[in-house]
Amino acid sequence: MPRSPRLVFNGAFYHVYNRGLNKQPIFLHDDDYQFFLDKLYKLKNKFDFSIYALVILPNHFHLSVQTRKISISQIMACLGTSYSMYFNRTYHHLGPIFQNRFKSIIIENDAYFLQLSQYIYLNPVRAGLTINPLDYPYSSLGEALGKQPLRFLDEDIKRLVGETADSQRSFEKFIFEGIDNNFSELEKLFSEEEAILGTPAFLTRSLKRQMKRLKKRSSLDYHNK
Repeated sequence: MPRSPRLVFNGAFYHVYNRGLNKQPIFLHDDDYQFFLDKLYKLKNKFDFSIYALVILPNHFHLSVQTRKISISQIMACLGTSYSMYFNRTYHHLGPIFQNRFKSIIIENDAYFLQLSQYIYLNPVRAGLTINPLDYPYSSLGEALGKQPLRFLDEDIKRLVGETADSQRSFEKFIFEGIDNNFSELEKLFSEEEAILGTPAFLTRSLKRQMKRLKKRSSLDYHNK
């Protein structure tokens, strides 16, 4: 059965997630993380998309991405294919390394971005990899808080988090306040290949955009026959 196309529109804001096949580790050494990050950085410049949060763990990764002209599917296909080829070549592995096609959540606005950021940045804590999320090396939290120069994150992160010391401290406090949170409701979204996080009105608008896009594509396909 063919997969349905993802919701796509210019300026769409996604939370993207994927994990290793059978939940196995796919980042085994520092060089693996670095290869993934370097490829992501190159794709960011090539395809002109923005990154607002990222965390890479041994068996999965999370990204918050805003697309422009290039679709999220094309971006993730390039990233996933490149890393799979690297992994298979490096570890003499055959076959796929990712569990499924990547999963994505379309985010409505800044409030939902903040909610997901708290979830993203606390992944290493919940996984038992660190006590302090700021100490985890494969995370963009330091960039978001102005403790590291921006490399992966877009300049617009300053609007979302704030540029003043007070606003950055508030965001840091917000992240740490989530350590004891129960994210079970949010995690249910990751059981689906694609989900939408926002108000009912945003859901309706997003689906209408998708229907309009599919109708237009169907019409073009028909006339090109």
